[in-house]
Amino acid sequence: MDLNSVQRQAVEHPGGPLLILAGAGSGKTRVLTGRIAHLVRERGIPQGSILAFTFTNKAAREMRARAQALLGREDLGVWLGTFHATCVRILRRHAELLGYPKNFVIYDTDDQRSILRELLKGVGPQDESLTPAAAGSRISKLKNEGIGPEEYQKTAFTSVDRRLVQVYEGYQKALRARGAMYFDDLLGHTVRLFELDEEIHRAYATRFLHVLVDEYQDTNGIQFRLIESLSRTHRNLTVVGDDDQSIYGWRGADVGNILSFEKSFPEATVLRLTQNYRSTQTILRAANGVVKHNTARKEKELWTENAVGERLRVHLAEDEEAEGERMVSLLLETRRTQDLHNRDFVVLYRTNAQSRAVENALRRSGIPYQLTGGISFYERREVKDVMAYARALVQPRDSVAWYRILNVPPRGIGRTTLDRLQSFAEARGLTVPEALEHPELGAAVAGPGTRKLQEFARLFVSLRPLASLSPPAFLTELIAKIRYREYLLEENPAEAAERIENVDELIAGAESYLRRAEDPTVEGFLAEVALLTDVDLWNDEDDTVNLMTIHSAKGLEFPYVFVVGLEEGLLPHSSSMDDPAQLEEERRLFYVALTRAQQRVHLFHASFRRTWNPAGGGSSRFLHEIPEDCIEWDGEPWAAAPKPVSRKWRGGSEQGARAARGGGPSPIGVRVTHPQFGEGIVVACEGHGERAKLTVDFRRAGTKKILAAFAELSHAD
Repeated sequence: MDLNSVQRQAVEHPGGPLLILAGAGSGKTRVLTGRIAHLVRERGIPQGSILAFTFTNKAAREMRARAQALLGREDLGVWLGTFHATCVRILRRHAELLGYPKNFVIYDTDDQRSILRELLKGVGPQDESLTPAAAGSRISKLKNEGIGPEEYQKTAFTSVDRRLVQVYEGYQKALRARGAMYFDDLLGHTVRLFELDEEIHRAYATRFLHVLVDEYQDTNGIQFRLIESLSRTHRNLTVVGDDDQSIYGWRGADVGNILSFEKSFPEATVLRLTQNYRSTQTILRAANGVVKHNTARKEKELWTENAVGERLRVHLAEDEEAEGERMVSLLLETRRTQDLHNRDFVVLYRTNAQSRAVENALRRSGIPYQLTGGISFYERREVKDVMAYARALVQPRDSVAWYRILNVPPRGIGRTTLDRLQSFAEARGLTVPEALEHPELGAAVAGPGTRKLQEFARLFVSLRPLASLSPPAFLTELIAKIRYREYLLEENPAEAAERIENVDELIAGAESYLRRAEDPTVEGFLAEVALLTDVDLWNDEDDTVNLMTIHSAKGLEFPYVFVVGLEEGLLPHSSSMDDPAQLEEERRLFYVALTRAQQRVHLFHASFRRTWNPAGGGSSRFLHEIPEDCIEWDGEPWAAAPKPVSRKWRGGSEQGARAARGGGPSPIGVRVTHPQFGEGIVVACEGHGERAKLTVDFRRAGTKKILAAFAELSHAD
């Protein structure tokens, strides 16, 4: 392997805890796969005795392919996969010890909220702050910290907390009754299994002689406990990560895991990979200049032998629509002059809601794009319908799936019938299929609904043999037997073609799974789909412009990076303003955005954004942390001025004087009103203090030049 000296040290590390601080673009995947190959070839470690954790299926597939190439074999025996996939593999063998069936199903967020919605109705007075989404988020955070309902109850002092304890307890019981686990449970139950059964723990801890972890900075409390328990005996733990790229604190990741690694493992060796093979020198100097403002970090500075490259360019737009148009115009010009493809460009933003204006601009210009992180393919109604049938066949206790499919396609089973069936089943502790076959069902449901339910029960019995087929054959037969394509055509002919394409694409996905899975089953396909992330669904082969949040882009790289929405309140997000730790995470997020770029970075901000801050939040502080010799401004940097008590803005005021002489916020980009000319935006400022001359683009009156001292301008609301 072609390795630099530090990479080689990491690959050939003799043993014991090893922390590899791998900066963006420094070749961490090469090091991890090289270490796996070294352990097998040079150290004689059996492949089945190596466990490697990743955070995405995409990363796992890439690592597996590289390791196979290095070892010259396709039958890689290394346990290599995401944390969740690895835990599923363990729990399939031992779930019954925890009171779950081995064929448990994995619930997604919609399934979770469906349960929580019902539970919240039955636990006292409603509280608007405790929505199903909020309850799910808080429960997930507790699980990621390894806190169960019993432990949480000890610190539940407010009425909302006490309600949440009840919901948490009910939620756990509901999952168990349905033979289901949520994402967070997969990790927590595996740790609990190891803690409850020392024999099982010992079997895995002694089997895996080396444990490797990718993206260690993104681990949470429960993941740390899992890693520590599996490496406690032999201490052969290799973790790779970058504290400067820790951006998932909002979902439970603890940057403290990587910052305190040497405290947790005092005998640890620490190596720093700082040579970057991705970006230009200018991009790296800009990124280094920003992230060094953080205090909770390990000192390091990326460098490269690549070309110096061009400065980062900042573009000011009037609003988000103009921002989108400017971005598209620049993209078209760059694509033409540099002979690039659409796939060479990525547009990054802080929140998914920001994609609307960008999408509109791309559509108007006829530029194809793919959106990562919007409505996932597997969240589409027709896909979820078919997958619900599969879940119900695999796990009859999955009542969420059952109640979804009972009247899809329509069978004349109304809401009242479904409610009576649910009450009947719950009162007797029956699963839905057991309730459908119960002799007293007719009396409980009454009316024609009973016959409809019995007809469905017979249909379902005829579907059961399909579960033994291969996943693509299963889906093909299932869709035909329930006449799902015909249903889509009848329900909405205008949208049927697209929805049928999605159903066919689901079958294609099952065929892809069949080709790569070691032991392909319908159950396994369901588990794989449940654990997919946004990045796993991203297609890097289509020639489309890429649109995604910065969070989704981590681990990816593109020749040209456009970052939109660089305003105070958006990046950094308003929720982080009063929390230094959250503000540092926002800065790391910007750092991640910059370090996705190979050749050029364009940064956009708007003086007015309808959704986020109609008054204008001011340009992001992070723009002003970029070293001056690394950045150029298309126009001038600006910041929205604090609203004065008088609501008047004059060049001769204290604020105006500071702005005009460059010592304070620039007026450029500020929305103003004039008693004669109406509403406009300041587009230029010449001179200083009382003599400052403003150029204002008024909506009705056009462009006017006005002396600031006599402008009589007010901030527009």
